Amino acid sequence: LAQGVRALLAGCFSPVAPMASKFCQIILACVAVLALCWNWSEAFVHSVQRPAGSVVVAEKLPRGLTCRRGIAQIAPDRYARDSPEYEPAEPAIILPYGSSELEEWNPMPQWRGEKTYHPSKDMQDDTFRQWYHFDAEKKTLGHLAKAIALVLQGKESPLYDPIRDIGAYAIVTNCERVRVSGKKYHYKLYLRNVGNRPGNMKVERFKDLQKRFPERIIMRAVWGFMPKTPSSRRIFRERLKLFAGPNHLYYNKDPVEYPMHKIKDCTHTSNLRYRDRTMIYQNNKLEKERLVNDFRQQREDTKRLKAYKRFLSTQLERAGSEVDDMAMEDFVTAASDSEYMRVFEETQGQDPNPTKVQRVHYKSWLPKKKYSANRNQRKGLTPVIQKLEWNVEENNKKKS
Repeated sequence: LAQGVRALLAGCFSPVAPMASKFCQIILACVAVLALCWNWSEAFVHSVQRPAGSVVVAEKLPRGLTCRRGIAQIAPDRYARDSPEYEPAEPAIILPYGSSELEEWNPMPQWRGEKTYHPSKDMQDDTFRQWYHFDAEKKTLGHLAKAIALVLQGKESPLYDPIRDIGAYAIVTNCERVRVSGKKYHYKLYLRNVGNRPGNMKVERFKDLQKRFPERIIMRAVWGFMPKTPSSRRIFRERLKLFAGPNHLYYNKDPVEYPMHKIKDCTHTSNLRYRDRTMIYQNNKLEKERLVNDFRQQREDTKRLKAYKRFLSTQLERAGSEVDDMAMEDFVTAASDSEYMRVFEETQGQDPNPTKVQRVHYKSWLPKKKYSANRNQRKGLTPVIQKLEWNVEENNKKKS
């Protein structure tokens, strides 16, 4: 066969016979096409042609492919059968597509979590909205208004969506019993100008508006916590129900009682400074004041002990040798008696209650008093200063 192919190639490329060479080229092209049509799998796998979807078991790998057996021929010391690293290769098993023996393939490329839930239009219907009841009695105005605004906007709901409306209805009772801290009861002002005309502004205090129209106080506070958008105006107008007194008109809606313990109460301690409130004072300052008082008491006891020792040494010098045979208790008693007699003799005939010189203001003759900068006193709990009594006779004597 090889000699025939060489003779055919020599005849094809011979310059003598151009027609014969063209014929030979055609024959070579046909041979090449037949070679390509030859069974490809038989050349490499040594088996029958594998139809699509069938299983092929290659018991012996062909020559020229990279495998342990091929490398063992190159490096027999490392990959030979007698080497410790040699592992016999298992035959390759190709399963058909859809086979139950195939492992599940789930790479999850670029997985970014579950899709965000958005409430549907049916979920946003008014028939599915919850009704909440708020009792404003003894509650701080700002904390109550914030809780109502969050319920109206639906921000406390697990289905909250910023571009969808899943808010609830809010029923507020006892609007006239809401409280404010500090001096706001007297000095908080409410301004209104119905027609937005110059000179038409009306000003009203909190205490006056609470008597005339208590619902407006909570209405203003809730609107202050809501965004000023068309949807918020609609929600504010349709879902906020305010009532003075304990009763309302929506018992047929079965409103849910809002947990009012989560809203801050307005008590007398709300008017105090933060550091002067009872719990803060007990937790932070009470222990410190105890340590300071104990230190002052110890220092005072030390001073008194030194003074008492000084007194005994003085009495001992005055008594001289008379107290050599006396017991300690008898000496202390005798020293105390002698001191009492000395003081009695020096103060005999004097006024027991001497009048103190009191400084007074010019012309008004009112006594001058020294006021501290509220040191060592808790603000809001200081004793009330007694009113000064005007005595005409004593003032006349002082003038004279």
